[in-house]
Amino acid sequence: MMIYKMFIIGVLSLSIAPAAYANFDNAEKQKTMFDLGYESVYDALKESNSYFKREIKLPIQIPPLPFTHVLGRFNKNNGSFEIEYLNQNFSPYRITVFQKKSDIRWNENNATQTFTLKDGSKGSYFAKKPHMKSRNYFNFEKNGWKYFISVHPNVSDVVTPELLVEIANSIN
Repeated sequence: MMIYKMFIIGVLSLSIAPAAYANFDNAEKQKTMFDLGYESVYDALKESNSYFKREIKLPIQIPPLPFTHVLGRFNKNNGSFEIEYLNQNFSPYRITVFQKKSDIRWNENNATQTFTLKDGSKGSYFAKKPHMKSRNYFNFEKNGWKYFISVHPNVSDVVTPELLVEIANSIN
């Protein structure tokens, strides 16, 4: 009887665990992502830092969304580091980091909103046009890196431009 009670308590504890922990039950999705070059965020970040010979700083804050997979990828072709946050087969949130000297540019004139970060740098938010299936973006530069955060429109009511500013400000 005591073992049964401990088992029930253990199961209940697991069922109320925070949703941000990775749950790799979807083996097919995990395999697809690995086939695309994704790996653990730690390994991809380590490879990126080694390649660039300097450390990429990441936001401490993440959006309050449930994620089942959090994977990273170093892309040598375009010189970027990516973190893909997934919820099963849905990708609500992604961070891509480029070197500041990269050829990647964004047109500030097309920004929906512009924000000033705590360090005085500027961030630009680009909302999708209602008829398009594209994602919303928040771009900013910090510590010699260009950060490009994309948000699926289905979660834009939770991941607001103001929250993206908080996330950007959480990078030390």
